[in-house]
Amino acid sequence: MELQYWHSISNPIHLEVLENLVEEFNETVGKEKNISVVPTFNGSSADLYSNVIAAIKAGTAPDVTLALRPYVADYLQTEYVVDLAPYIADEKVGMSDFDDIFEGLSDGGSNYAKEGMYSLPIHSYSEVLYYNVDFFNENKLSVPKTWDELIATSKKIHEITGAPAFGWDNLVGSFMTLVKQYGGRYTDQDGNIYFAKEDEDVALKVLNLWKDNVEAGIWRTAGEDMFFSGPFANEQIPMYIGDSVEAGYIPNKNPDLNWATAPVPQVSEDTAANLSAGHVITALNTTGDPERAYASYELIKFMTSKEANLAVVTAGTGYLPIRQTVVDSEEYQNYVKDGHDFLTAAVDQSDKYFYEPAFTNEITTSSAVNGAVKIMMQEVAENKVDAETALNNLKQTVGIQ
Repeated sequence: MELQYWHSISNPIHLEVLENLVEEFNETVGKEKNISVVPTFNGSSADLYSNVIAAIKAGTAPDVTLALRPYVADYLQTEYVVDLAPYIADEKVGMSDFDDIFEGLSDGGSNYAKEGMYSLPIHSYSEVLYYNVDFFNENKLSVPKTWDELIATSKKIHEITGAPAFGWDNLVGSFMTLVKQYGGRYTDQDGNIYFAKEDEDVALKVLNLWKDNVEAGIWRTAGEDMFFSGPFANEQIPMYIGDSVEAGYIPNKNPDLNWATAPVPQVSEDTAANLSAGHVITALNTTGDPERAYASYELIKFMTSKEANLAVVTAGTGYLPIRQTVVDSEEYQNYVKDGHDFLTAAVDQSDKYFYEPAFTNEITTSSAVNGAVKIMMQEVAENKVDAETALNNLKQTVGIQ
């Protein structure tokens, strides 16, 4: 049986790992079970999504595909997404090591509007605090662990440089994270937009936090820079929050910069939260053939195994372990010690991981809500719109009366 596996991996290093893993599957599990997998690059994540949607409509969808969770929520508007739960729990062919996957990642596969397990994490990254080690040492600054400490440190830096001290790449992610850290809720898989209703007071607190610190001159948005890795590498800003994958870009921009990473600051340990994102892997079965669905599961089980995850994270892809056994392995520990200690801060937050809720309903989608949140954040942080007005504008956009 030949399976089609569509993906969006263009990084040459990562692509080689993916193709080697598929080849290994074909020569081992595939040979034993008469399964042959053909991997195919289908453009960016957005391009891949569009191609999968078109293929579903044409009845030619791939058996297995990489995706982002909001895309899986869209695929679930059809009956073709394979529920992996029965296979995972099966005594003979199941995943006895399923609980080894970080709970904050694995839970995302069952938190869609439809009951079941419809995806598994495969390529994970989280957010970390990047900081300029020399700048902090020269000015006797401590790395902030809480938001009160970060604001105080930002003020000290501003006094030294006269410029903004801190930024956050992902405005939407910052809003999600801070809403959770302040004890609120963002959205859920059923499309409840809590931050614009029941938890509106928390949303306003987060918006005003951003507004006040930007207007005080101590924070800034990425703006035209898009990402802070450039201004950070050029020593224009001494600390920022960005995803862990960006660590691979900073040395290329300034090989002499002495930098490090730390966990994202928290409001309190009781509400600790750190956004995790990345690719998931899912199976589609437009033919209704149970043997094909099972074969797809076998590929997914292999590609999310300890051995496969270890190969991905130790190849220099920038992605993080999805399993505790990978973190504990001698191979990974040696990799971290060999010039990759910046990964430690991200992995140390694995017990705080949360995933972006994904939903599609008759009113709106999680992607549309995120787009409206980005505009709301830009209004407050860049255009001096007051928090209440910006939130009301969002309500109109997403259909909340």
